[in-house]
Amino acid sequence: MQSSQVISAVHSATNPLTGLSSSALRLYGALEVFRDASPSSQDWKWFHAPRLNQRLRQIGFSKSEIEKGFTELVGSSLLEVRSRRDIQWYQLR
Repeated sequence: MQSSQVISAVHSATNPLTGLSSSALRLYGALEVFRDASPSSQDWKWFHAPRLNQRLRQIGFSKSEIEKGFTELVGSSLLEVRSRRDIQWYQLR
């Protein structure tokens, strides 16, 4: 492993947002806003955001940015998604 790869790996372990694409970082920031607006009454870590895709499109995300961003955030364990009673619930880490 080259020294730059080692430094990047160490930094990623310290800050899990390191290495994410710019659209995934923007999506993470948008989800933080939605998290504060619609928390679960049973578990404060979880939130829902009605019409999330529509709202994200209104603030400038393309359909592909949303899909890729969700895939990237879930893949890096920064976002967990669950469905309960036809409602999508999200948890940011």
